Formats: sequence, C-alpha cells, structure tokens
Amino acid sequence: MARVRHTYSHWWRSPTHAIFTRSRSWFRKASGSKLSSLFPLLFLAFLTSCGNPSSNSDNLNFPFGLAVCSYTCNVAPSTSPPTISKAFAAVTSYGTHQILIFYNPGSTTNPYGFNLNNTSLAPTTSLYNSLQGPDGLLISSQGFTTSNGFSCAAPVLYGADGIGNKIAIWCGYDPSNTNNPGPTITINSTSLVSPEGMALDWVDSSGTLLSPLAPILFVANPGASNILAFDLRQITGAGTSNISPSGGLLSGTSGGLPFGLPANNTSLNGPAFVAFSNSQNTLFVSNTGNSQVNIYGNGYCLGVNLEPQSTTGCASTSQNVPPTTWLSGSNTFLSNPVGLVYYQGSLYVADYTANAVLIWDNVISTASNVTPTRRIYGPNTTFAGVYAISIDDNPAAPPGNTFFLSQINIGNLLGYNNATTSSGNIAPTFNINVINPTLSNGFGSGGGTTGYPGFF
Repeated sequence: MARVRHTYSHWWRSPTHAIFTRSRSWFRKASGSKLSSLFPLLFLAFLTSCGNPSSNSDNLNFPFGLAVCSYTCNVAPSTSPPTISKAFAAVTSYGTHQILIFYNPGSTTNPYGFNLNNTSLAPTTSLYNSLQGPDGLLISSQGFTTSNGFSCAAPVLYGADGIGNKIAIWCGYDPSNTNNPGPTITINSTSLVSPEGMALDWVDSSGTLLSPLAPILFVANPGASNILAFDLRQITGAGTSNISPSGGLLSGTSGGLPFGLPANNTSLNGPAFVAFSNSQNTLFVSNTGNSQVNIYGNGYCLGVNLEPQSTTGCASTSQNVPPTTWLSGSNTFLSNPVGLVYYQGSLYVADYTANAVLIWDNVISTASNVTPTRRIYGPNTTFAGVYAISIDDNPAAPPGNTFFLSQINIGNLLGYNNATTSSGNIAPTFNINVINPTLSNGFGSGGGTTGYPGFF
C-alpha cells in the first residue's frame, strides 16, 4: 500500500502531476491488493475519466529520466578524473518501457549525445530487455570494483525501474551497440518501491575515496516515501544481486489517505530525486510531497547507517535524521520540485507545477525560506511540465556547461547553454523533439515496427 499512499499524497496537490507521474504503476500494484478505502475507488474513477496515457510514436512517452555525458559525469573526486570515450545521452520513455539512447559517432563539432543541429531526433537505439517501467537514469564515466574483485567497467549506465522495483546497471555500456543488451547487474530488494532518482557517493565522511573504489548508490524511493542507499561493494558479480540497503532515511509520513501524517524526523514525503555533493559530503532530496528540498549533511554516514559502526567509522546508525537545513516557503517558489542536480556549488531544481528551474548558488550556506539566486521561468521558456534535469560539463564545447530538461506534458527535451549564468524569461538554446520508435504488441516485448505495448 506504500505506492497508493504516495499516489494520494500527490493528487490533491496537483491532479495533473499525479496522473502523469504516479498513476503509472498504481493500477498494477493496487489490483492485487486489498483496497478498503474509498480513495482508491475515487482515484480509479479519476483515471478512467482522463483515459490511459497515450502511446505516441512522435513524442517521448513520459520522459521521467534523463542523463547526458560527454566528458566527466558522476565520478570520484581526483586530480585526473576519467573522461568518457563515447559521448551519449539516455532518456526514459516510461509509457513504452524503453530507455532511449542517443549517440553521435565521430562528432568533432558537437560532443553531446544529442545531435543538436537537428530539432527532431530519433534515438540511435533503445533498451527494453527486462524493463517494465524505466524511471530515473544516471550515467557515470567511472567504473567500480566490488569487495570480491568484480569489476564493472566504465561507462556505467544506471536505470531505476519504477514498476519492476529494481535497479538495472549496464557496465561498460557501448552506446553504439544496437543489440539491446540486458543489464550486467540487476539489484533486487524488497525495500524498493517505485524507485526513481539516483546519486553516487564516492567518498567517506573525511573525503577519502572508498576502498575498494565502489560508490554508495542513493535512491529516491517515492513509493515508500523514503531514501535507500546501497553500498555497491556488496555486489558479488554479474547477474541478479539480492542485496539489502546499507543505509538511508526513514519515511517522514505514515497513515492517512490522501494526507500523510508526520511520523519521523526526516520530513520525507514522496521524495522523487536525489543529488549528492562529494566535495561537501551532502545529500540533497527533492521532497516533492512537502514542496521543499531537504539538505542532509554527513551524507556518507546516511549511506551506511545500517552497517556496523566499527566498519564505517560513523558515530550514528540512525535512519531517523532530520534535515540539516531545507529550502521551503513562499520565497523559494517551490511547488512540486522533482529533478535536481548539484553542480559547481549550485543546486538546480526543476519544479513541475511552477514550470521553472530554480537555482541556488552557494546552497550549502542557504537555509529555509530564501529566494533562488536565479530563476528560469516565463513564456519564452516554453516550459510544459519540466521534470528531469541533467548537466553536461564538457568545457571543450563552447560555451559548454549545458543543462537539459525533460518535459512530460508534451514529451520533448530542452537545452540551455551557459548553465552557470542562465536566468530569467529566456528561450531555450535547444528544443529537441524526439521521435520515439514503436514497440511490438504486448507488455514487456519490443523491437518491432508496429503496434504499442499494453500500458496496464
């Protein structure tokens, strides 16, 4: 019932947002549950009146996840960070059960995964093997090594499956491979309930690289309204890994539909995305259900608070930790914060209902009800349900530092150059309409040229 609780915690705030973002797997999960409340019946009637999400081959079908990497991305801090050899981008098309891959082989003028010389793009290939509801995405240009010596080569593509309740990991992913390879590693855990955003922590609380060099994977788990962390050093090899969380944060709400009631100090209510600063050892959470962004210091210890203290060196093993500070209140303009990323000391937040990108520079010292340093909003932006956000930090691509947004209301992508200075009612640099290839008939299949998968 955790997924149902999460659904209702959102629909009263933003019915449209709830329909597009949280009803997607509700029916599957709820149909096998004992529903004793009036709210499920009302919600089902609401769904019926709106119709099923469309399967449109000319647009992205609910792009809840987005990741772009052409230089360094999500790597361990070092003097010589690894660079990616094949720049690529990945976008989820939730309604057609795919991760779409964009790759520009041999491009010298444009290192991005997207061919930004065009406004309408078709993906190079797509991944659909074993995926039910691909959700959040992450690309890392750094591989990792587990405690028993298993090596996951770079680049690494991480995908959260919001219906299958698993994390798929492609090691040494080659974006030019059109054969639809299955995940190298699949993390299964009974704790995963509609997982979405992900972030990597490569250092301990003193800033020392983890040894062996494998990150803590933080996962926003909105279906259970909590945050999970997995120490990837636990993975024993390729295939399915049934590993338990190494840490995380408890749900901040419990009971009561559609309104969650305060339960724990974490203040979490339907968190959708996470970001992590390795330099500041800080975890950022888009706490969507409470219209705020939570900021938790000593992030590494949150990632291992279910592990023995003697092993981690952390003083506390509590999962019931209040935020160190947070962004909340009318001055913040936060309404339904979803995608977020921490980049060069600034926090970028995509807010679905506000139709804005809100940016706090020097956010670590920021507290509570403060106005964003910069705000990108207004009719010139053409925003229509901004959701996921990703920043490409390639300095060799003038002007570089481009951030990309997915839009779930119309199924397209936007890009802005000069991420570190962009502000105001400004038009996007890039407006990318993605041609989404169709799938064969039948749920979970793919690769055909006609028909669409069944949504339910």
